[in-house]
Amino acid sequence: MSDRERTAPGIPTPGRCPYQTTGRTQPDPCIDYLHLRSDEPVRWDEDLGVWLVTGFQEATELLRHPQLSSAWPERGRTPLHASDTNRTSELVRKWFMFTDDPVHAEARRVVAPLFTARSLARLRPFVEQTVDELLAPQREALDVIADLAAPLSSRVICRIIGLPQEVAPRLAVWAPDIAALLVADYLPEVVTRGHSALREVTTAVDQALNGEVPEDSGLWLLREAQRRGVIASEDVWATASLLIYAGFETTSTFIGKAVRAALHAGAWDAVRKAEPRMSVDELLRFDTSVQQVARFATRPVTVAGKRIAPGDLVLIMLGAANRDPAVFEDPNLLDTDRRIGRHLTFGYGVHYCLGAALARLEAEVTLERLAARWSAMELSGAPTTRSHHGITVLEHLVVHRRTEGERI
Repeated sequence: MSDRERTAPGIPTPGRCPYQTTGRTQPDPCIDYLHLRSDEPVRWDEDLGVWLVTGFQEATELLRHPQLSSAWPERGRTPLHASDTNRTSELVRKWFMFTDDPVHAEARRVVAPLFTARSLARLRPFVEQTVDELLAPQREALDVIADLAAPLSSRVICRIIGLPQEVAPRLAVWAPDIAALLVADYLPEVVTRGHSALREVTTAVDQALNGEVPEDSGLWLLREAQRRGVIASEDVWATASLLIYAGFETTSTFIGKAVRAALHAGAWDAVRKAEPRMSVDELLRFDTSVQQVARFATRPVTVAGKRIAPGDLVLIMLGAANRDPAVFEDPNLLDTDRRIGRHLTFGYGVHYCLGAALARLEAEVTLERLAARWSAMELSGAPTTRSHHGITVLEHLVVHRRTEGERI
């Protein structure tokens, strides 16, 4: 019987989701957003007061729609937000991912040299050396998050931006509070902690700028752009904080989710033997680290027979769209041989993730090195997750070496 055929009740199907092991149902790691899928690819959620988009084609259309603005932190409101309250923070509202062209394009252009093929080729030896160092200690158990994904992503983004490596461990402290600010800024305690984290980020940036900044680093590019009058001082803080947060949070989360998905689905051997780029693409599709992006309607928009009114907030569910059966055959199967024309993990259109190639590089190197050193491994228990203001955070993913005779 092939992997694509349904097995008898109680018998686990390799790669399929939800996953089962030894008669005990494991929660689907992707359940956070899969339950939002319905027969309607675009629907209004009365409780949240937003539009939910789960269809792949509809998400693609709206991600590049000229009447949908990315500046939702400035103008988007839900029933939870007072009409006279500013969203998130002034600094976050200046992140170029939350602006529209031409402001978005101009800000993005300043730091785009950091993510060219040539720049990433120069960075690759550092990524490889860092992964090797993190995997070097002889041990029988490894926390994929704490021992590998988090320190790797924090060290790499500090290297790219030009921050001292001693700053790297602090990124894991800042990131959750900034993440909460993006989704739960109607809670006073979230605003307080988020603003505090951002102040610490900008302090670290200022301290680095007062010293010797490596040439062609992110801070060097931003400082030069400021000297030329291309950007203002607050734009330096905004762009640097965006790169610090996004470069750490999304990549470290994806690496953890990728290993979790492969092990849950009984597909680690398949991932280990597959061509790295193909397996990374399928893992990106299967469980994306950024589950949703928001847009704000500036004019009426009609999609899938629904009319989105000016002022409405739209949540485009990237993870659910990546499981659309109309586009992906047997979408709940983790198939490392799947040839993917396109997925929405990094968005689409002019706001396509600037750091997509960096995330791929870190993931490919990590999976290659991990597979070589931990060719036979399995989970040492259920992954540790916690709900953080509506976001499920993967905190720990402990694996151990599988010895001869152990179950795969």
